[in-house]
Amino acid sequence: MFVPFNDLTRIHKPIIKDSLRVFEKIVNESQFVLNSYVKEFENDFAKYTNQKYAISCANGTDAIELILRALDIGKGDEVILPTNSYIATSTAVSRAGATPIFVDNDKFYLINCTEVEKYINKKTKAIIAVNLYGQMANLKSLSRISKKADIYLIEDAAQSHGAEDCYGKKVGDYSVAASYSFYPGKNLGAWGDGGAVTTNSKKIANKITALRSHGSEKKYIHKYQGFNSRLQPFQGYVLSEKLKELHKWNSERNEIAETYTKSLSTTKNISLPQIFDENKHVWHLYVIRVKNRNSFIDNALKEGVELSIHYPIPIHKQMAYQKHHQHESKIENAQNYAKNLVTLPIFPKMKKTEINKVIKTVQKLTL
Repeated sequence: MFVPFNDLTRIHKPIIKDSLRVFEKIVNESQFVLNSYVKEFENDFAKYTNQKYAISCANGTDAIELILRALDIGKGDEVILPTNSYIATSTAVSRAGATPIFVDNDKFYLINCTEVEKYINKKTKAIIAVNLYGQMANLKSLSRISKKADIYLIEDAAQSHGAEDCYGKKVGDYSVAASYSFYPGKNLGAWGDGGAVTTNSKKIANKITALRSHGSEKKYIHKYQGFNSRLQPFQGYVLSEKLKELHKWNSERNEIAETYTKSLSTTKNISLPQIFDENKHVWHLYVIRVKNRNSFIDNALKEGVELSIHYPIPIHKQMAYQKHHQHESKIENAQNYAKNLVTLPIFPKMKKTEINKVIKTVQKLTL
């Protein structure tokens, strides 16, 4: 038996027929841009996230950039973010014209609040808290820090659809706006790509709505220098249908994570993920730390288990940022984690036999 890192076909099979019917309807009606399916999804997602507004866009990277542009953050400004994240977080800052300032992560793999405070200065305009691997960052503390410094708090929620903190606060409740990715492998993924911004601010929502359509609030009247970043109607339909199942799928992920943690808790030579302050984790990824990572992954594959890495190189060490003043900085936790992080398979409809095989393989390889 082979255990894949992810298998999206299992959750897509039930909606294939209806989705193809809708695709044909969209083609026959020639409703290709921002039609009713997009609006319906935006309404559904705003309700799901408990935010007043949800504005869809082409992808999660654009979602971050749209927030920054809506807040007039750009050239000469600095934005603080964690270096242990996918590079899209920082490239969105760079594309907006601002400078990303990289800080270390804590033992939960989340942005380190103590380090954040050290980097705030007159140029700082925002903090981007990345809700990494499926759990919310310490947003209560980050909210306090941002208010004290009179700067914006933004959430990168690309991996945390449906997450909550121990106080029952949801993604977006602490921040001025949150960005989402609907890349296929996310907890809520499209059949292509997609993104969205959620916010309770009408002003921000209106500006982002214009910015995603070339800065236009009315056809041929361009208030801002925007760009083209619109969710495709077919993706709107797919996301609405999948959103109905998201709570169940997140619960399945949680059950798998609990099984992993319980079964591997006494296993030597590995470090298991920790949950911050009893967060409601949605387990986009289940990440462990091991010794001799490369051979561990190779040997697991020989045993029939596909593993992955999130992420092998901290952003500030990427070639894309080799001219950045922090490129040679030693950001201890993130750099150490990058050497030994391994991600185990975790996805809805995963079979018990597959889960058990992953556990036995990890136990065998760590003897």
